[in-house]
Amino acid sequence: ENAILVEGLEGIWETEEQRWTFVNDITRFPNLAEYMGQGIDIESEDEEDLGLGKVYLIFFENLQELSADTSIFMGMVTELNGAYFLDLSVFAKSIAELDESESSFVDNHFFPVHTFSKITLEEGRLDIELFQSSFISDLISSNRIRIKHEDTDDSILITASTSELRKFVEKYAHDEEAYEDAMEFNFKGYEYVQ
Repeated sequence: ENAILVEGLEGIWETEEQRWTFVNDITRFPNLAEYMGQGIDIESEDEEDLGLGKVYLIFFENLQELSADTSIFMGMVTELNGAYFLDLSVFAKSIAELDESESSFVDNHFFPVHTFSKITLEEGRLDIELFQSSFISDLISSNRIRIKHEDTDDSILITASTSELRKFVEKYAHDEEAYEDAMEFNFKGYEYVQ
C-alpha cells in the first residue's frame, strides 16, 4: 500500500555485467509487448489496462552468460527516511529454464520472500545497493537489534512483520556500512532486445 512510482526509473539500465529493464507501462516498450506477445495489441488496448499500477515488472539479465536467460521479478518502490527502497520478488524464474550455473543474485530470491535494496536515481544513472548480510548478522548476533528471524544454512532470513521491517530499514537507511558496494547502472533507453 506504500508503493510509489519513481519518475525516470522505467527503462533499461545496464552495467557491463547486468541489464535490468523496469516496466510499468507496456506501451512504452512496443517491442517488449510484441516479444511477450500473447495477444497484446498495444494499439487497441486501453492504456490504463496495460499499466501495472504501482508495480514494476523487472527483467533481469546476466550479461556475462553466453546464452543469458531472462529472469522476471515484480518490484515495488517505497520511500523510507528520505531514501528509495526496491522490494523484489520472483515473478517467473526465467523465460526459459535456468540451469544450475545461474547467478546467485537470482538464486537469492527463491525463498518465497521479498528482498530489499536501496536505490538512488540521478540523471542517466541508477545505483542499487543490496543490504550486506554480514552487517545484519552482526547486529543480530551482538544483540544490537531484536528482529524476528530464522537462521538458514548460510544466511539469516528476516521474518519480521511489515511494520518491524520498515522500522529496521528506516533506522539503517543512511548507514553506509549496511550496504554492499553500489551496482552502478547507466540508462540505455526503452528498446527491449531479447
